[in-house]
Amino acid sequence: MHATCLVLSGGRIVDPANGVDTIGNLVIQEGKVVGLDHGAGAAPGAEVIDVTGKLVIPGVVDTHVHTARPEARGAGYRMLVKAGVTTAVDMEGPVDVVIEEIAAYGSGLNMAVLEGIWPGKGLAGQEGTEEEIRTAIDLAMDHGALGMKVLGGHYPLSPDTISKIIELTYRERGYVAFHAGSTTAGSDILGLEQAVRLAAGFPVHIAHINAYCRGMVSDPLEELRQAMDLLARSPNVVSESHLAPFNGTSGRCENGVPASHVTRNCLRKRGYPVTQEGIRQAIMDGYASVYVPVGAEVRQLWGEQAVLAWERNNTRAGLSFPVNLRVTAMVCATAKDDGGRFVVDALSSDGGMIPRNCILTYGMALVHFGALTLAELVAKSSSEPARMFGLINKGHLGPGADADVAVVDPDTGEAALTMIGGKVCMVSGVLINHPGKILTTERGVNYMRKRQAPYQQIDLDNSTYFLGKEGAGRQAAQEPSA
Repeated sequence: MHATCLVLSGGRIVDPANGVDTIGNLVIQEGKVVGLDHGAGAAPGAEVIDVTGKLVIPGVVDTHVHTARPEARGAGYRMLVKAGVTTAVDMEGPVDVVIEEIAAYGSGLNMAVLEGIWPGKGLAGQEGTEEEIRTAIDLAMDHGALGMKVLGGHYPLSPDTISKIIELTYRERGYVAFHAGSTTAGSDILGLEQAVRLAAGFPVHIAHINAYCRGMVSDPLEELRQAMDLLARSPNVVSESHLAPFNGTSGRCENGVPASHVTRNCLRKRGYPVTQEGIRQAIMDGYASVYVPVGAEVRQLWGEQAVLAWERNNTRAGLSFPVNLRVTAMVCATAKDDGGRFVVDALSSDGGMIPRNCILTYGMALVHFGALTLAELVAKSSSEPARMFGLINKGHLGPGADADVAVVDPDTGEAALTMIGGKVCMVSGVLINHPGKILTTERGVNYMRKRQAPYQQIDLDNSTYFLGKEGAGRQAAQEPSA
């Protein structure tokens, strides 16, 4: 469905990047936004979709997802599009898996990738040499990744190794995201403080800020105060938080012990043994769930059914624990600095194939509660995350923008229609599987052509990551401290 001229008619168009909040018609031609039309009729030959009573907003730009799971057979891409997401950043990869999946399963999505790096994946151990790190960065970026993802909370690296990854990726003009945690600090408020220190003024994206304010070190409200103060004073840091009560981690065990340190922490939090048997008991007790492919999507399973699925997969299945506090989600989503700017830049899902793609549904609940305005929700879920990655044609509905649009129920936040590049990719929960695209830098273009992968070239130099927030971080980004 890609008419030469298409009109979304009669909806409430909300585009905070351009100061728009009006009832009208959104006109789209050849995959681009033409503009708004308040007239009663459409041009001859135009295809009109009546969206009266619905919100028409820029498609969600989800800066933290996990889709590259061959066993899921593309479930993550489908789940994102059904949630109104038009552009997403896979924060693990491998980029080569996303390239393989994007044409077959992409459902029209624009996908960027940050390549995961941990012991056994790019590095021999927790202490990486400069040569190892450079090789991993070069391989990832030459294959189309925008940069690297340090999964320190799950698979810790030494502080010195993390600092080298951040600096060396910056030198290659790549992007680094960091799940805080190292061999000397956990995935908690102390790990967040260490993450900012390890960046040493270089740009860094710190993932899911809410995950570090769970009360593991002190009272959650005190941890939140520390986190918001730290981020407000760190112009080199961009960040996101999510709204789901459940986390996502790995159930994989090695020699009877959980491989992920996040899983270990979740078990300790409720007094379970940090063992394979501890995981089994946590699942049976309903503290942990297991998420596995069920039909075309990934679903959470509980109790004995979940244990069977986990053991059938030789423990290599995803787990979720209800450890994300509601007060933490609220504060991370709404806190502002003294200048009125959101302290945490964006709302993400940390979802994809993890079943918690709730940016709009939970975000709309915050709007109804009065914690966010509708314009603020759209800014945090679309325009600001687009700026984080320098996606200048996304995150807004101005003339010439890519026609990436979500039509949303204003009561529930559920997407009724998702359009990407002017093509309808989902309507009323029914998916139309167009090929997706890889978002890559100039460095990855040759590889995309070699792989015959659909791609779009972007320029990270346009990103908040490199430019800094409102110019305030420009010096920190260009002249990091030693």
